[in-house]
Amino acid sequence: MSLAVPAQAQATNVALGRPSSASSIHAIGYPTQFAPEKAFNGIINTSDRWSSAVSPLPSNPEWIEVDLQAVHGVQSITLYVSRDSNYGRMVDFDVMSRTSNTASHQVVPGGAITGNTENVRTLTFAQPVNARYVRLQCKLATNDNLCRVREIQVFGSVLSNQPPLVFAGNETTIALPASSVPLQGSASDGDGTVTHYLWDQVSGPSPATLTGATSPSATASHLVAGVYVFRLTATDNQGATGSDIVRVIVHPESAPPDPRAGKLHVWNRGGRYDTAVFLPKDYGTRPGKKYPLVLSLHGRGGSTLNGDHTQVGANPEGFIRQLTPGKPLVDTFPGVVIAPNGPRVGAPLDTWWQVDATHTLVQQALSEYEIDPDRVTMTGLSSGASGVNEQMKKYRSTYAGGMPIAYFPPTPADVCELDDFPIWASGNADDGTFSVHRWTNATTGFQTLLRQCPGYGGEFLLTVNPSGGHSGWDSFWSRSDAQNWLVSQQRKAP
Repeated sequence: MSLAVPAQAQATNVALGRPSSASSIHAIGYPTQFAPEKAFNGIINTSDRWSSAVSPLPSNPEWIEVDLQAVHGVQSITLYVSRDSNYGRMVDFDVMSRTSNTASHQVVPGGAITGNTENVRTLTFAQPVNARYVRLQCKLATNDNLCRVREIQVFGSVLSNQPPLVFAGNETTIALPASSVPLQGSASDGDGTVTHYLWDQVSGPSPATLTGATSPSATASHLVAGVYVFRLTATDNQGATGSDIVRVIVHPESAPPDPRAGKLHVWNRGGRYDTAVFLPKDYGTRPGKKYPLVLSLHGRGGSTLNGDHTQVGANPEGFIRQLTPGKPLVDTFPGVVIAPNGPRVGAPLDTWWQVDATHTLVQQALSEYEIDPDRVTMTGLSSGASGVNEQMKKYRSTYAGGMPIAYFPPTPADVCELDDFPIWASGNADDGTFSVHRWTNATTGFQTLLRQCPGYGGEFLLTVNPSGGHSGWDSFWSRSDAQNWLVSQQRKAP
C-alpha cells in the first residue's frame, strides 16, 4: 500500500523530479524498477525505490544523489530508508551536500547516522544548509545488506542571485611536438546573464600563454611535457562568480608503435605453454607506459596456436578470440592479453592447467611486456575456469580479479578464502557439466556462498544465463561491461 505524501511536502519538496544518480542499480528490474529517480518521484511504496546492486562497506559506501539544479537553502530532509516497514533498513549512513560539482561533499549537521532503527527519518536544520547536490551515503543495511531508499524529500528554497554554472570542457591529451590546445568552456546563469569570462592557469610544469583569455573559448600555447590545470571563471550581472577547472596532459613526443601492436603474435617458450599474445594498438608509443594484463585460459578441448606453435590459430578459444583480426575490439582494447596453448596431459582432449607453471608464465609476462603489476586479471572457460580458480586460491596476491566461466567454484571449505577478492562468475542455467548455480546456496535462492563468508568484501558478481548448455562463452566475453571489468580491476595492497 502506498504511503501518502503530505500536501505541504508535495508543495515544498525541491528534490521532486530532479536529476539523480547512484553508485549502482540492482540488476533485478533494471533500470525501471530500482533506478535512482524512483527515490525522487513522490511515490512512497514497497516496490518503487532505489536499490544498490552490491553491499556497501564503510570504506566503499553505496550512494544516491540528487541535483537540485541550483543552490538552495535547505531547511530539512526526510528520508525513507528501507524497502518497507520490516525489511531492508539502512543502519549506518551519512547525509551529505555540496554547492557545486567541483566542491567536496560535507556531512550536513546531524547527518552522520549510526545504529539507525527508524524507517523514516527527518533532519531539521537550525540554519539553512546551502546545497545544490544532496547525497545519501549508505555504509550498512539490515537483512541482506543492500541499500534501499523509497524516497528522499528535500525542503528549502532557491537562494537569491545564483552564481553562474561553469563548465571548463573535457580533459584533453596531446603529444609533442604539438604545443597548443584549444580550451572550450561555457557558462550559464539561471537567474541573470553572464557578463565576463576569465581563463587562468592553476598549475603546470611551465607558464603557458593564454590567448582569448576573456572569452569562453581560449587557446593555451607554449606547452611542454607534463600536466596543466586551467580554470574558467564566469561572472554574472550581479557580481556572483562560478568556476570550473580542466586538465591538459602533454605527452613527450611519441615513439613509433611496436610492430606487433594491434596484432596477435606467438610468444614461444620452448614448447611448454607457448602463448598467443595481443598488444594494444598504441603499445610502444609511450615510453614507460604500463598496460593491464589479462590471462586467457581455454577449455579442455581448445587451443590458441596451430599444431606446430608457429602461428596463432584462426579461431583461438577463450577471451583472446575477441581480438582476432577484424574484430572491433582490436582497435580499442587497452590491455595486453596472453593466451597460452595448454599442453595435452594424456588423451587427445586432456588439457589441465598446472597451477605453478601457469603462474610462472604470468610472472615472465610481467618482465617480457610493459605490464602494470597491479592490474593483472584472468578469465577462462570450463577447465580454463578451473585454472582461474586455482590461481585465485594459491596466487591471489598476484592478481586483481578473476572471471571463471562455465565452472563451479572451489569446494565449500575453500571458497571463503576468496571472500574479499573481485570475482565475476558466469555460466548457463542448463549447463549439465559444470553448473554455475554451485556458486549459490540452493537453500536461500540466489544468495551466493561468498556473500555468507565472514570476510565478504562485496565484490562478487554472478551472471546466470537461462540457456546455452556448456557453450556460448563468446557472447559473454563480447559484452563491453565484461571487457571493461577485466582491465579496470586494481590489485589490493597485501
